[in-house]
Amino acid sequence: MKVEPHVAGSDYIDITKNRTLRQWGISLVLLTSLTIYIAIFWARLAKLLPPPYNEWTFIYEPLIGPWWINNFFLDQPVYIRLEILWYILCFVSSMVIPIIILILRGRKLTDFGIGMLNRLGIRLTSIAILVSIPFGLWIQIESPYPHGLTTMYVLSLFNKIPEHFLILGILTALMLTHRRLPNPAYMAPIEGSTGQKILRWLGLAQPVTIDSDNPTLAWFGLNLTSLFAICASGLVFFMIHLGRANPVEVALSLPGGILVGYITFRTHSIWHAIPAHWTLNLVPMAILHFYKLN
Repeated sequence: MKVEPHVAGSDYIDITKNRTLRQWGISLVLLTSLTIYIAIFWARLAKLLPPPYNEWTFIYEPLIGPWWINNFFLDQPVYIRLEILWYILCFVSSMVIPIIILILRGRKLTDFGIGMLNRLGIRLTSIAILVSIPFGLWIQIESPYPHGLTTMYVLSLFNKIPEHFLILGILTALMLTHRRLPNPAYMAPIEGSTGQKILRWLGLAQPVTIDSDNPTLAWFGLNLTSLFAICASGLVFFMIHLGRANPVEVALSLPGGILVGYITFRTHSIWHAIPAHWTLNLVPMAILHFYKLN
């Protein structure tokens, strides 16, 4: 592939520059810290550990649970009130608190995924939505839970926003050299054969640049550092699904997490992957309900 120079004076961030051992060390410390922080609120796997090693995962229930149960949503069963509390805690811990910290440190929220929609993102989202439907059907058919659009289910969909922000936006950004997502991906001209035009329309088949460290990864618009960042966020995304009763959902959350991490990285925004995540849940449920398959 042809080697393309960077455009002089552009707003390009060199995501491919080799990092020092110190920078890699900082990334590992940040990854460990964020993983522990996320595990406090999405600790389904830890709850499966034998006592007393799983006791810390229930720490919010004795501290906040009784007060919440005795004062709010008194017309709801106790387990629903705790579920609502859990969703609120996740939203606060994964979006409100990180945003406050970023603002206090003078960081731009757009550098962590709160960016505008863009052309590449819309294209990738369209494909991701189409791909997600059959996998979503597989998940719904294997699900041991009822296929109804309940209040709890709607809250879980709403909670995808802070989940994507913390894991796919912030975590991915902090694993990169400049500790922020790069600007929306440079798109090579859509030219060549019909197949190459289609691939470049999707942001693939990109030429090797003078900063690329791997020709294969450059084809995807990536390099070793960005691949590490995407895989790290995908693994944490997978981690929060561990312990769920649906084994298909758990298994698909790893490639799914890497895919939405890739979309977030290439588009500089969390807002492109979220519709695909919602489609994965809602469209198959509607199909099953319409055709009375559940």
